[in-house]
Amino acid sequence: MSSTVVVIGTSARAVGWATRFLAAGMHVGVDDETVIAAVTERWPQAQRLGLFPSASLDRLSLWEHLCEQREIDLAQVVDGELPIVVWPNLTATEATARACEPIHLLPVVEIDGEQAAELSAFYTSIGMAPRPEGTDAAELARLGAGIADLCGGDPDAIIAVMRALRPSGIGAGAAMAAHETARFAAGATKSWEWGVVPAAPLALYATPVEPDWVDYNGHMTEAAYLTAAGWASDALFRYIGDDETYRAAGHSFYTVETHVHYLLEVDVHEPIRFTTQILGVDAKRVHLIHEMYHGISGARLCTAEQMLVHVDMNAGRSAPIQPAVKAALDAIAAAHAPLSIPPQVGSVMQLPAPRP
Repeated sequence: MSSTVVVIGTSARAVGWATRFLAAGMHVGVDDETVIAAVTERWPQAQRLGLFPSASLDRLSLWEHLCEQREIDLAQVVDGELPIVVWPNLTATEATARACEPIHLLPVVEIDGEQAAELSAFYTSIGMAPRPEGTDAAELARLGAGIADLCGGDPDAIIAVMRALRPSGIGAGAAMAAHETARFAAGATKSWEWGVVPAAPLALYATPVEPDWVDYNGHMTEAAYLTAAGWASDALFRYIGDDETYRAAGHSFYTVETHVHYLLEVDVHEPIRFTTQILGVDAKRVHLIHEMYHGISGARLCTAEQMLVHVDMNAGRSAPIQPAVKAALDAIAAAHAPLSIPPQVGSVMQLPAPRP
């Protein structure tokens, strides 16, 4: 996110909004130094929920310093009779936006005013779940106060409950899935275009190691390596044109086989990056390998070789890859043909033969 916002107020709600905007990768100005200190205290919780690309505490400053350097896109006036949003680039400039503490974690925000549609799109883009004023109280509770009450306001419990609800596809679970989609889409590379020679290999995904990826041994757990590789696949999908529109039309790729080689450990918040190499493409299948590296040392941490099959989700069976996506894959495969094949490709897991 490249937006610049100012949060006016010193209450806990102001701190929550400032943390939410900062976690979305924005430049944020506040009007009191105590808010900066309070945001710093909440930052580890925002990290656990998941940060957008470029999110950093370095983007937080007093608003007068920010205004000297950047044009303000939005002002959130928190401490007043009404929680006013001022959006200078719109014809009318005021609307109300009410959220539920802890604002930096809970997704709900009630919006009212002439700019409700535009503001709803804005809050959706930062992973929140905007609802119009007058929304059913039970629905609002499932997205905010109900979760907070259930967890006694404990941030770790709130995050855990929302993650647990994610597979349900309802309430805060749906909002958690939307938050993940929004932040990974925000970091996606521009989709391939006809005539463009793809990089060899592709470098589409980088992230810090998330807190939920680390186990009791103090490093990234084995399942999390595959989780991170899955997000690298998601970045590839977006690059070739397999996005929300493509999937809404009933087309998608399913993984049918994966081989993971674990090479080195990595700890929470350490930077990791992926390269992706297409090994082969036919009418319905894609053979690829992701290689995960440490973002600073460059050490290779793991490889994940995968076979994907293209599926017609409406019919429930494999189907030919759609032409535009197939063209992108063919272009990548051609660009990657001269690359050497990593030694992990095609390896067989077995014990050595016993010595005579």
